[in-house]
Amino acid sequence: MYTQVLCKNAASASNPSLLDGIQEVNFDTEKQITELNKLGKFGTQDRILNSNQTTNLNIDFILDDEKSNDPFFKNTTNGFLSTDKFNFTIKDLAGTTSINGAYLTSYSLQFSAGEAAIGRLQYKADEVSYSDTPYNTLTQSVAASNFGDALSPNKIFLKSVLYDEGIDSASFPVESMDLSVSLDRTPVTRIGQRVPEFRYPDPNTNGELNVSILKNQIKDVDLSTLVLEKGYLKIELNTSNEANFTEYLFSNCSLISVSEGTSLDGNTTINFNYLFNLKDNNTVLNV
Repeated sequence: MYTQVLCKNAASASNPSLLDGIQEVNFDTEKQITELNKLGKFGTQDRILNSNQTTNLNIDFILDDEKSNDPFFKNTTNGFLSTDKFNFTIKDLAGTTSINGAYLTSYSLQFSAGEAAIGRLQYKADEVSYSDTPYNTLTQSVAASNFGDALSPNKIFLKSVLYDEGIDSASFPVESMDLSVSLDRTPVTRIGQRVPEFRYPDPNTNGELNVSILKNQIKDVDLSTLVLEKGYLKIELNTSNEANFTEYLFSNCSLISVSEGTSLDGNTTINFNYLFNLKDNNTVLNV
């Protein structure tokens, strides 16, 4: 079934934009309730809805070779720690689903050897509604899809900058990199309202970068230091214009853990886990 996913920043007056490279989109709603009992009686006598009702929205996508189709950063410049909310429209042959007041709760990118770069977004939304308007009534004001080539592994590089505990793909064959951010948000509801006015993110949240390297290619790496260092890690994406790179420099990174893993008929890898705070890296992935 042909499906279109559109998104707009709720604070913007512009028309929604068509999201490119979408692989899967799903959502679910579960009512949050409080059960009421009466003195002297067994069993639940009544149930009432809590004020903070949400819909979970998940979006999986393939990243293009310039990261220009990132569904989150395509629609905001305020970064992870913003209170921006988004309105999504999902259109297919069966009708239209509107998901409004969506706040980002999780963001991840995965770069693996031999595979296209993929991402996943998770939102919590205030409301969801359905209509029987099919996708063929899509307004002409929405730009046509301009999705280019998927980002291939040989266009992805990791570099350490003034950081002894950093990993550099020029020295080590990086098998995979996983970037993830999870956001805890506190809902703020005004008196007399059921829907929260804002959902504030925790400013002390950390992001994670996990790097996996073939064990037999690692040498001259000393992990015995008793000092927790901080430094810079830079991800470079080689765009379709071979002379240009898209760079993302993460500051205040610290190596937190190192682990080894072996799978049947697979390679033995060493996995490096880095943390970085979002306060200093809030907008580093802006497109």
